[in-house]
Amino acid sequence: MRRLSIYMLILILPVSLLAGQTSIYDIQFTNNPGSDGTYPSPYRGQVVTTTGIVVAMDYLNGGFYISEPEGGAWRGIYVQDNNREVQVGDRVTINGEVAENFGFTVLRNINSLRINNSGNQIPNPYPVSTSELAQSEAYESVLVQVSNVSVVGSESQHDITVISDGSGNCRVNNTLLSLRDQRNNFHSSEIYSKIIGIIDYRYGEYRLNPRTFYDLVRSPVGAGKSSWGRIKFLYR
Repeated sequence: MRRLSIYMLILILPVSLLAGQTSIYDIQFTNNPGSDGTYPSPYRGQVVTTTGIVVAMDYLNGGFYISEPEGGAWRGIYVQDNNREVQVGDRVTINGEVAENFGFTVLRNINSLRINNSGNQIPNPYPVSTSELAQSEAYESVLVQVSNVSVVGSESQHDITVISDGSGNCRVNNTLLSLRDQRNNFHSSEIYSKIIGIIDYRYGEYRLNPRTFYDLVRSPVGAGKSSWGRIKFLYR
């Protein structure tokens, strides 16, 4: 009988631990725009425990993003901490404070971080339009993909590129890698079959942040205007 009780305790313990957690979705989801229209987390100021898979690292040279395995709206969050060593694909459980950084929901003041396992498949990038990317709080900190987009402008001083799929403009930023790399300069009217990245919120707007150069997939030579003859198709 005692042995049976021990087995039951082993089975119940993980469930009890999960019961004390708050999902990333619950931390992020809200219909309340707040006083400034930035849709603050309903858990703002609270200490929570949550679990997710690391999908991007070295945001602004520190911190990382985690996501629920299925990905999609409201299922990603930024962890503002560069004192823990994690890798993309790590499944981590984190205890920390939910805060708003100028309208950007983050986990900060991390009390503990446990790597449960490594090498997990990260969620597939969630398909969004450029207008959804630029306007929707639901995709903040989410890994997304825009398709068949054209370069319509740039701000070279800040490494910002403006793109559109025809639904509206959105901005691409360099917080996860340097877009000044000579192999990947954006050119006016250039077309990308897809661009993948994490959406952040800075300076009052949502921006797309590619993680690696493989997130930038140019359309094949000849798919756009005739001036494309000078463009190399780098990614196959």
